[in-house]
Amino acid sequence: MSRIQKFGKRKGAPSEDFMDETAAALEAEWGLETNGQEKLPLPPRRQSHPSSKQQLTRWFYRLLIVLFLLLLAGMLWWGRQFD
Repeated sequence: MSRIQKFGKRKGAPSEDFMDETAAALEAEWGLETNGQEKLPLPPRRQSHPSSKQQLTRWFYRLLIVLFLLLLAGMLWWGRQFD
């Protein structure tokens, strides 16, 4: 769809007919009122798109612990080299 079709003439106001068609299309697509009947509400976003934040946080902490243990082992090994 071109800019002129969407917004009307270059320096004029937007086309009223197009706005009515767009609003009706969006209402039908999003499940808003159609002919006085409401469709079932959408599920919460957390159910539709579950987050992996907890899983990433768990892996991040595990990585930090492993790096700390490697640092500790490396420092102990380095310290025993000079005994």
